[in-house]
Amino acid sequence: MKKIILILLVSIISTIGFSQSKNVQNAFNSFRQEKFAEAKHFIDLAYNNESTSNDPKMWNYRSKIYLEIMQKHNDIDANAVFSATEAHIRCLDRDKKGRIAVRKWTTEENILTGLINCGYNLFNTAVEDYNSKDYHISIKKNNEIFKILPLDKDSVLMKNYGITPSSIYKNMGLAALQLDDVESQVEYLQKSIDNNTDDPIVYFYMSRVFYEKQELGKALDYIQQGKEKVESLVKSLYKELDLVNVSDTIKRENLLSKINTISLKEINLINTEIDLFREMGKSSEEIIIKLSDAIDLDNTNEVLYIIRSEMYTKISDFVNAEIDLLEALEINSESSSANNNLASLYLTKTEPLINELNKLNYKQKSKIKVLEIQIDDLKRKALPYLMKYTEIKPTDKSALNTLAQIYYQLGMEKESTDTRNKLNSLK
Repeated sequence: MKKIILILLVSIISTIGFSQSKNVQNAFNSFRQEKFAEAKHFIDLAYNNESTSNDPKMWNYRSKIYLEIMQKHNDIDANAVFSATEAHIRCLDRDKKGRIAVRKWTTEENILTGLINCGYNLFNTAVEDYNSKDYHISIKKNNEIFKILPLDKDSVLMKNYGITPSSIYKNMGLAALQLDDVESQVEYLQKSIDNNTDDPIVYFYMSRVFYEKQELGKALDYIQQGKEKVESLVKSLYKELDLVNVSDTIKRENLLSKINTISLKEINLINTEIDLFREMGKSSEEIIIKLSDAIDLDNTNEVLYIIRSEMYTKISDFVNAEIDLLEALEINSESSSANNNLASLYLTKTEPLINELNKLNYKQKSKIKVLEIQIDDLKRKALPYLMKYTEIKPTDKSALNTLAQIYYQLGMEKESTDTRNKLNSLK
């Protein structure tokens, strides 16, 4: 009796094993017939059953099915790339003799090609997920690539697609930033730096983290590290450019484009450095040097000239302050700040003259006359810029009041009255 039960049990186990093996074969048959949803169904059954979950044949078919779904049938499984990646990695399992597990059905070269496709897909769809604000899945996909990199012995992902540990960690850091996960952001961005990132923007974001924590010294340190990285990258690119044949215009243009892109990112670093210098109470002279560096990189940004003029004004260098404001207006004549600041500069220069005038005896008529002319000249110089400012900012009561006073002081009574009327209409 016991013998009969044992035979029946073996028969049942064999039947179950055969049934699951049949799922593997059914999956492949459906795959060949291009019934990909059906193929997925059968291979998932085999994958989830203990008797076939470690079967090399199952992994072989699973890698092919999920790669096809990943590349062309995203509607069947939007996250097929994870299953495809796992299957390709398992296909590279080796026996005691060091041979790949699936050698009966496919070559190692084909498996590695599929795996590279998975890495490329993970990286690019992670960017798409980021843009769609699916930040958690973006981080998960980027992290998955680290399972592939050690198997990419020829560094195809890096050489052909620029996918490196530093670029992966950078993207993870930016996603963590969007999630307000400061701890992860610092971890990922620091790993990007440790892996020799070639993107200076990583240092900018690291600096911003510490700026928001009011650790200004650390924030400044990362900015300065970023500037050193820019200098090193640009120097390296120019060396490479020197070696390129003059006739190879495409390669030369690509290198120049890279240099320009890096230089634009350097502007962000310098602007942040200037903000940090100002907040940390650095001297006006130090800030002027940093602003001059920024202007050397971008002489079309009127804001840099405006800020530098403020620093010049602080150290009473009115000549250079005026030059910078005139330059800012040359770039953007509609700048409210530049118009207002230049008018204020000219009016500020009248103050010592007015003080000197007030100290004179009424009998010193010639000196009085000279000072009055100088004061009026400065007011006339301020007038067009203050007028322009009030056109741009017509509800600024303080500016309108000053404008009315200057009109009156220069004998322009009608203009003064009209301005007073505008001012009164705002009350």
